[in-house]
Amino acid sequence: MAGLVIHTVSNFQNSLSRTVSRKQKAIVWAIIAVVLSVACTGAYGQDAPAQASKLGTPAAEVLTHDATDHHVPFSPILLEIAIIIGLAVVGRWLATCLRQSEVLGELLIGVIVGNIGYWFGIPIFVLVMNLGDAIPLFSEVWLTGKAVSESAEHVFSPEQLEAGGSAEHLLAIMTGLEGPRHVAMGFALWIFSELGVILLLFMVGLKCGVDDMLRVGTRALAVAAAGVVIPFVAGIVVAKLLLPMAGTPVQVFLAAALTATSVGVTARVFRDLNRLQTAEAKVILGAAVIDDILGLVILAAVIDVASTGQIDPFAIGRIALLSCTFLGVLLVFGNRLVRLIVPLVSLLEKHHSKLLFPLALAFLMAWAANSIELAPIVGAFAAGLILTEDQFAKQSPSVTMENLIAPLERIFAPIFFVLMGMQVNLQSYLELDTLWLTVAFTVVAILGKVLSGLLAGRGIDRLTVGIGMVPRGEVGLIFASIGKAMGIISGSVFSALVSMVILTTLVTPFALKWSLGRGSNQPQQHND
Repeated sequence: MAGLVIHTVSNFQNSLSRTVSRKQKAIVWAIIAVVLSVACTGAYGQDAPAQASKLGTPAAEVLTHDATDHHVPFSPILLEIAIIIGLAVVGRWLATCLRQSEVLGELLIGVIVGNIGYWFGIPIFVLVMNLGDAIPLFSEVWLTGKAVSESAEHVFSPEQLEAGGSAEHLLAIMTGLEGPRHVAMGFALWIFSELGVILLLFMVGLKCGVDDMLRVGTRALAVAAAGVVIPFVAGIVVAKLLLPMAGTPVQVFLAAALTATSVGVTARVFRDLNRLQTAEAKVILGAAVIDDILGLVILAAVIDVASTGQIDPFAIGRIALLSCTFLGVLLVFGNRLVRLIVPLVSLLEKHHSKLLFPLALAFLMAWAANSIELAPIVGAFAAGLILTEDQFAKQSPSVTMENLIAPLERIFAPIFFVLMGMQVNLQSYLELDTLWLTVAFTVVAILGKVLSGLLAGRGIDRLTVGIGMVPRGEVGLIFASIGKAMGIISGSVFSALVSMVILTTLVTPFALKWSLGRGSNQPQQHND
């Protein structure tokens, strides 16, 4: 039987090579990989009663394990991760064949597979599609140790939990017979994807440096400020025109959601094209960090307005002060502290300190940033900035920190991008109101950031800087999920915001590659 399968596949591949082009062949194999992945995941994604009916076995027996059962409980997670990594490989291959950025292939393969699995009703795909709702519930379960059903009462509104509500189907999956397994699989995906984007930004920080970032500090500050003000003002105008009855708190929240910037996608494109050392990349990275602080302050103000009807200046001042202090201390004194600690670490671990210490520092700084309500990726990026090869002078110079950590980033970062693509629900575009809101939000989101690039100054490709600030990524999803959880925005507005996040994320690799490839565009670094 195996020989027949191999022979059939070989004949199919030979005939495929003779009749179609390389791009067409890539598309065919991508479709085959998608079908196989959905089928494999679906086998693990069905509830026990469904599996029992197919096998002719009572459901009770399916859930029964005897002492001789050696099935590893987390094995579905292993299959899940293997499939996603495989899909990322297929997506990158397809994007390469089409001469596009690899990250775009990962995003699009996630969109295709996620929607196919969602249309088939496979529970894990439904869970991932609604991950924006699931993550607050995961956090509540993790922090309190309460049951999923009990935690859901603290996370979702009564309307969301009613029959037909947005959280009702999600909760049914998480509390069903196979609920614990689905929760574990969804939770694992969330953790691994966050680990991936943390490693990605840490690697980006390693390629840059504190001095390089300070050189473009003035430019980055100007771009970040414009990138917040322009979308915010335009967002209020659009919200008042399209949602005049929503009220000022809702309109202000929507405008604030348009100000966020996620540097993950942009950093990945610059890395794929080997352009991280350009002045454009450094301005974008610096502006994104500043943008995160400004966005955090705006979010705190908007939440106060929405929940209490007034602004708490002390809460906003505390967040701004903590954020600036954290980054300032780390950038000014971080290099010195690292030089004091590295010899001690090298004394304790002579062979692998160049791998273990940077990873520990990245995770520590990510935790520290999150503890003061900054995004963990900001801390990881800052950790990369303060690490240099000369700090490990006694270690082998032939193997760099980047060479050691790159394999880990190459494994986990694609999970983040595939997972982001899997959260795009194409059905939401069939609703006319949602479609119009999506178009309006996306236009404002793109134009606002592109215009901010004009403040990057002379001697730099300002269009590239503006395009690099466009993607909202996980930061935009956080805004949307908070608004929905607090009942500030409706389901259609939430779908429009999520769609805006995805569209700005999908369009950036196309636009950024085009912008970087224009003419003989080889920008140089400039000192301010």
